[in-house]
Amino acid sequence: MSEDRNYALRKLAEHLASLNAGVGSALPREGEMLDQIVSGILNGEDIARRFPEFHQKLLESAALREAFLDVLASIEAERSGEMTPLPSKARTDLSFLTGHASPSVLEVLDLHRWRASWQKSLDQLQAIFSPRKLVYRADPLIQDPWFTLLREEVTAAEGTNLDVELSCTLADQEENTLAAFLNLAVMLETPSAQAPFPLRASLQWGEYLESVLLTEEGRVKFPDIPLTSIFDPTLNQLRDGLNLSIETTSA
Repeated sequence: MSEDRNYALRKLAEHLASLNAGVGSALPREGEMLDQIVSGILNGEDIARRFPEFHQKLLESAALREAFLDVLASIEAERSGEMTPLPSKARTDLSFLTGHASPSVLEVLDLHRWRASWQKSLDQLQAIFSPRKLVYRADPLIQDPWFTLLREEVTAAEGTNLDVELSCTLADQEENTLAAFLNLAVMLETPSAQAPFPLRASLQWGEYLESVLLTEEGRVKFPDIPLTSIFDPTLNQLRDGLNLSIETTSA
């Protein structure tokens, strides 16, 4: 292994170690596992399906993406020397690292009203979690996973910034349902800025469409999402992307 590749792998491992400090994290720690992930990418494997948690962290962490790309670059640099040439049909497709952005769309409704909205495509959602995890809900040894569907910041009005996170997990009371939560933080940049509450948040995902009212920042729960409203009849494939909007309201 070249010195450049060794250094790049070590930096990647350091970033993973810092992320693994989180409770319940199961990201790969060993060099052998990292080699499998890197080799899989270079051979055209779908790491979103094979290593879903690692893939999600790549989408969320710019530092981890940079370290991962450094590893790939170091390997590409030595392909003509130490590494066995890959078949000509193999191509390194890194589109999954650049196609995850979910920029907000801000609409000014009138002088004091606005609406911010975000979209996640079907491919983006499919990459976030594997539906196969959901069918083992009754297994007491498997802890219900949490999935971050969206996390963005937006300047909603002059002096007012919103930090928005949409996440979900398996519902406690009903089988084959997801519990979805919206976390909202409001940052006021000037003393004259006012918190924009109340706000109405609406979530549309497949056949699911529900709204909740936010009277303060913090976490609010949407009504549970039946899996049949977002998955195909076999519960193995998502059918649609989602849309989240937050808007001012007088109610």
